[in-house]
Amino acid sequence: MVTIENSNQNEDWENEVSPSNPKQRLFKALKFAFKLIVSIALLGLMLHLAGAENTFARLAHANLGYLPLGVVLYLGSQAISTYRWSFLSHALGFFLPFGELYRSYLIGMFFNMFLPGSIGGDGVRLVWLAKRCNRRKRETLLTLLAERGVGLVALLILTSCIAMLPVLHTINLAIPLKLPILGTLSFDLRILLLTLSFGLFAGYISLYILPLERLDKRFPFITLLEQASVYWKSPNLLVKSVFMSIVVHILMITIHYMIAVALGIKLDPMLLIPYLAVTYGVVSLASVLPISANGFGVREGIYWLLLTRLGISGETALAFAFYWDAVTLLTAVPGGILLILKPNTDRINQLRTF
Repeated sequence: MVTIENSNQNEDWENEVSPSNPKQRLFKALKFAFKLIVSIALLGLMLHLAGAENTFARLAHANLGYLPLGVVLYLGSQAISTYRWSFLSHALGFFLPFGELYRSYLIGMFFNMFLPGSIGGDGVRLVWLAKRCNRRKRETLLTLLAERGVGLVALLILTSCIAMLPVLHTINLAIPLKLPILGTLSFDLRILLLTLSFGLFAGYISLYILPLERLDKRFPFITLLEQASVYWKSPNLLVKSVFMSIVVHILMITIHYMIAVALGIKLDPMLLIPYLAVTYGVVSLASVLPISANGFGVREGIYWLLLTRLGISGETALAFAFYWDAVTLLTAVPGGILLILKPNTDRINQLRTF
């Protein structure tokens, strides 16, 4: 266990999390408006390409019986993610009951999906954990970065390995990219995934090589990195957290296969399941890019782009994306219910964050 000393720069960080400057608030509002416009434009483009009438017709004929089962599996995956956050927090001296952490996780999902603001659900969890444990926000930030980071790393590694399976070699994963001067270029998703994986491995090794204790005096942020070294210097903690992340991703892939069944996609499961795993991985990684509102538009576009490579029609591919959106939106509803059931003072304080 590591005890983190308070930072003199924490007040600046708190201002970044919940800006009080009118100019900062205006900038945040304009940034969200821009993301919303991007999402609407991309969704409109996808509906135009796939055909809005045909897409909604495919959804109307889908088996909605898989929807509640998908929500249950999703909530289960978030329980596992909460458990991962719990033992990663323990390493830095945060000790809270699992129930409280899970409630915070679900409320964060609700904020992510339904309430626009200057910070997302992770920001809500950050503020809540800091106040609940009477700790600095910089300290709680480390637990969230570790919890999210290890999930992304596990997803990247898992997606890269599945993409190299022989059963997928016959599928063209080269993505064309049109540039004004250079013309049309293409990059292979397999090469991109392997390159990112190699970069992560190189970064992990560099954390052992760099003399962090010598650099922290010249670069203040190094102190925070040095304090987080408990994560990559503890093999048991790293292996446990990666394993839990892989379990979460397997549940997500299972939901994707259920959606394919609900839409009547009849392909060989030995081909469909690994391809859906790669699609889910690429969509999740791309959704991290801060160019749209909560990933809407980008997510649907990538589903459409990749699923049509498998011979699935455009309207079915877009219906698949909307079905997945329905699962994630319904999964966020319990967080809103928990927020309503909280004491008035706690609810008001949490909403003030936005």
